[in-house]
Parts: sequence; C-alpha cells; structure tokens
Amino acid sequence: MSVLLLSISVFMQASAAGKGRPLTIGTLEYPPYHYMSTEGNVNGITISLVNHVFITMQQPVTIRIMPWSRILKSLKNGSLDGAFQVLYKEERTAYLDYSQEVLMQEVVTLFIRQGQKINYSGDLSSLANYRLGVRQDFSYGPVFDGLVTEGVLTRLTSKTKPRDLILLLERGGIDVLVGDLFSIPYQHRKISVEFALHSIERIQPDVQVTPSFMVFSKVRKLTKVRDQFDKILRKMKKEGRYQAYIDKWDRQKMENN
Repeated sequence: MSVLLLSISVFMQASAAGKGRPLTIGTLEYPPYHYMSTEGNVNGITISLVNHVFITMQQPVTIRIMPWSRILKSLKNGSLDGAFQVLYKEERTAYLDYSQEVLMQEVVTLFIRQGQKINYSGDLSSLANYRLGVRQDFSYGPVFDGLVTEGVLTRLTSKTKPRDLILLLERGGIDVLVGDLFSIPYQHRKISVEFALHSIERIQPDVQVTPSFMVFSKVRKLTKVRDQFDKILRKMKKEGRYQAYIDKWDRQKMENN
C-alpha cells in the first residue's frame, strides 16, 4: 500500500535574519490537535502553539502531515528534523532528542457505543476478553502499553486512522475504542455529518493522562534548537499565553457542539 502524504505546507517563513536552515517537521493527521482544514490549511490547537514558538525563534520550518509509521522511520534516518505531540518511550530515546517541556497533556480514555455493557471499573486487565481498537504504532502510555507487552491485552485491532476505528465500533467489529479524549468525539462528529452513527460514550476512569513532546532527530544534531524551543515554551506557560491557546480552543469546541 502506498504511503499517503497528506500535505506539504510552508508552516512558517522567518525573515532572512532567521536562525539557521529551514527545518522539516512531521506530524500526523490528529484532529483537533493538528489537521488539514477544508481550505487546505494546516490547523489545530497544537499547530498554533508550535507555530508561535518557531516564529519567536525566527526559525523557518516546513510541516508535513504524514502517517505515523513513516514519521518514526524518517526520524530514525534523519530525513525529518523533528516531530511533535510524540509520547515518551524509552526505546525512542536512541534516535530522538525529547524536549524537557511538556507540549500537550493527552488524556487516553475508552469509548463504547452508547448502551453497550462493558465490565470496567479501572482495572485494564478486566478488558482482556473484549476486542479493543487501537491506532497502529501508537503509544497509549506505560500502563496500557505494559499490559500489551505482558500479553494481558491481546485482542487488539489496529488501524492507521481513527476514522476506521470509529467505523469498526459502529459496525460491531470492536467492543472498545481506545483513544484521545478530544480527538475521538471530534472525529465522530465529523463522520456523523456524512451518515448517521450511534452515539458513543466515554467510560471511566480514564486509562492515563500522558504528556506529549516536541522531538528532534538525533541524526540532525539539533539539541540547541530543542533547548531554545523549551525555553520559549516554558516562558509561554509562565506568562499565561500557553493556557490562552487551550482556552481559545475550548471555547471553539463548545460553540461547535
């Protein structure tokens, strides 16, 4: 199957006085954090945050929206300079320089079709007999990932796109969809515009709240860029500008519900 490159877009052009060569940054199609708008523009809450940091740095970058597996391979061989909203995994530190500042907290939760009966009270091992839908090559945090590694959770169906997982849940192909608190409802609403879907509901407690990061390929030797990125992001948080981006998105979400 050919790899789909959704978009290559000039993300930000710095002035001629910019600090260094243009960087190529990868991310996946992951609305509402980062996605292509109907007008063909890269959009999303994390896009706004990252854009602001690189503009402040006067660092020109180009963003590519790519499949997740391709992003990881490209970071390993250095054909990408960096990527964002990446979860921490120890084995990835062999080829990635992680930022020290958290870029975005991701809430991993569980979704079922409304009215389904699922026996779950917080012990993930109790889901061992259910069919779980997960995203291919994705980390859902150390708790969930650990149970998969230990062979406790084995009935997994993986897809590259959340849309496919939502449709599997709708058609009864999986019992539980493991996904992001904001992303899955957002995409469910988008699909519901095309055709009728059953409502979905979140079952709690959540799987885990996991920090995600900006990362840079070690092949490209960009530790100074990473450190500057961290410094500016830290300042945004201290001054309240970081939270302003989150709050703005929350208001838009409420208006679109």
